[in-house]
Amino acid sequence: MQLLVHGGTYDHNYFDWPQDPGRYSYVDKALKAGYPTFNVDRLGDGESSRPPGVSDTFENGAEAMHQVIAKLRDGGVGGRPFSRVVWVGHSMGSLTAWFEAHKYHDVDAFVLTGALHNVNLTFATKLANLLGPAIVDDKFRGKILDPGYLTSLPGTRGDTFYYRPGVDQAVIDEDERLKQTISVPELAQITAVELPPLVTLTRSITVPTLLVMGDHDGAFCGPPVGHDCTPASILAAEKPYYRPEARLRVVVARNSGHDLQLHRSAPEADAAITQWLDGLS
Repeated sequence: MQLLVHGGTYDHNYFDWPQDPGRYSYVDKALKAGYPTFNVDRLGDGESSRPPGVSDTFENGAEAMHQVIAKLRDGGVGGRPFSRVVWVGHSMGSLTAWFEAHKYHDVDAFVLTGALHNVNLTFATKLANLLGPAIVDDKFRGKILDPGYLTSLPGTRGDTFYYRPGVDQAVIDEDERLKQTISVPELAQITAVELPPLVTLTRSITVPTLLVMGDHDGAFCGPPVGHDCTPASILAAEKPYYRPEARLRVVVARNSGHDLQLHRSAPEADAAITQWLDGLS
């Protein structure tokens, strides 16, 4: 069973994109490869409950996912128990995996996309400037009354989450329509990626782990403080943050920005994930 956990300002649609599912839906490709999926909405997004923003933290999100994993294992979801659970996360969904692994140790493998241990400083500044209170956004006006939730300002997602030469404008337009939120505590906790290697949360991961990044991921690639986003460079930089038991591997998607699942090269990245998972069985 693959547990799919989306990133900040998204919901389950990220992994099951409604446009051209043959290209963009990870759910579609995983099912065709024989892997059942459970595609969740994180706390505060989509159809999940929205706790007070002050309590929507990575720790609470990790606890919620731990409860989901327990249900997947004991047959509490659909009446079928699953002996193996693979966490497939994106961005903040990958960071949630760090917190979950640190406390619970109940996952058999991790596929962590869009998350490394050094944030590009240019992106960090851009992210701070693209977010505003959800209570005043036209999409959420009257629906969200909690100032503890933020969302992207209109028209900012294309230049933040995408590599323009590798994406269709129609996808960016749909992304603007489907956007969700991020909590203020989660935004503050992103600094967890900057912890030194020996104390980082990922040192708790003791199961096989695959890192998947876009080669133009503005959140982590390039100067002033970012990775040279090649497989060899990422592997060398990230290995100190993981134990040998993680058997760390890296895949880099071509012509892709941060939201690698929503770029035209998504099928290639998805095929590489499936190939890695097949090799674990």
